[in-house]
Amino acid sequence: MVPYKDISGLKLSELFYEEIVKALIDQFFPELRYATALIGPGSEVLGYDDNISRDHHWGPRLLLFLKEEDYQRYSQKLDIKFQENLPAEFLGYSTNWSEPDPEDNMTQMLVPTSKGLINHRIEIHTVQSYLKKNLGIYSLNLTEKDWLMLPEQKLLEFTSGKVFYDGLGDLTEARKVLQYYPENVWKFKLMSLWKHIDQEIAFVGRTGILGDDLGSRIEASRLIRYIIMMAFVINKHYIPYAKWIGLEFKRLPLSIQLEPLLQKILEEKEWKKREEYLSETYLILLEEQNKLRITPPLVLNPQSYHKRPQTVIDTCSIVNELKKTIAAPLNTIKHPIGTVNEFIDSTDILTDPLFLKSIIQDL
Repeated sequence: MVPYKDISGLKLSELFYEEIVKALIDQFFPELRYATALIGPGSEVLGYDDNISRDHHWGPRLLLFLKEEDYQRYSQKLDIKFQENLPAEFLGYSTNWSEPDPEDNMTQMLVPTSKGLINHRIEIHTVQSYLKKNLGIYSLNLTEKDWLMLPEQKLLEFTSGKVFYDGLGDLTEARKVLQYYPENVWKFKLMSLWKHIDQEIAFVGRTGILGDDLGSRIEASRLIRYIIMMAFVINKHYIPYAKWIGLEFKRLPLSIQLEPLLQKILEEKEWKKREEYLSETYLILLEEQNKLRITPPLVLNPQSYHKRPQTVIDTCSIVNELKKTIAAPLNTIKHPIGTVNEFIDSTDILTDPLFLKSIIQDL
C-alpha cells in the first residue's frame, strides 16, 4: 500500500488507535478500563514532524495506560495479543519496529515485515510509572521546590500531544495538574528572568564601547534568549529544548510584537542600535506584565547606565517589585535561580529528570 504521505504523526497514531488497537482491546479484553494517548518525546507530539522526521521514532505508535492493579494482570497479555494480531502495516506504514538503538536505548525505526510477530510500539504504562520515568516524580502532590526541578521540555511533552481516549480519568487529571506552574512558582520564575537581564543589560554597550563587536553580539544573543524565555513565562507556556524554541515561540501571542525586533537585534551592526531595540523589547515585556496586575503598574523609560553612554531600563526596580509578591517558601531562597531551565543548559540533562534529580541532590 502507498503510504499516506501528508498525514501527521499524531493523526496517524490516532487513526491507528481508532481503527486497529481499539478493536483488538474490545475483542480480547472487553472488560478492561484504559486510556490511550500520544504524548512524550517525538516531533509529532508538538506538531513539528515533517518528511525528515520519518527516518526514526515515527510511525503507528501510541501509549496505553492501565490502572495499577490491572497492569500486573494485563500488560503481558496485551503485549502478546498485539504481537500476534496487529496488521503488518497501517495506512502504508509498517507497524513493526526495530529494537532500540543500543547506543541510546531509545531510537527505533520502522522495519517492514510480512510474517511473524509484530514488534509493536504500543507502550504500556500506568500514569504513576510514566510520571516517575519521564518526570522523575512519584506523586502529583508537588511542593513548590519540586516544581523548580521539573524540566520544561518534559512538562511540555506530557501536556502536549493528544489523549485519544481516557476511560480512567487519571491521565487527564495529571495533565491538568501539570498544565502550568502554580502562581508562586510562576512569579518566582518571572523574577529570575528579569534578574538575569538585569545582570547583563549593560554588557551589550560596555563591550561595544571597547570595540568588541563579537562580545557585544554574544551578549545581545544571550539577552534575546532571556527575552524569549520571559515571553514563554508571561504567556504561561512551557519552553521546549533548543531545536524547537523558534517554532514554539512563533505560537506565542507576544511573538507578534517581539520577533521583528529580535530579528533587528541579530542583524544590527551598531551596538547603540542593538541597545535601543533591546530596550524596546524590555518595555513590551513590561507592558504585558503590567496587564497581568502582578505588581502595581510600572512605567519605565530608556535611560543611561550610571551616566555612561549606554542605554538601559531600570530592570532592578522590576525585580524588586516582583520580589514583594513572592510568598514562602520561595521568598527565602537566597538567589532568584528560577527553575532548572535557567541554570542548566544541557539537553541530555534536561531530558533525563531522574539523573537531574540525582546530581542536584548531590550538590
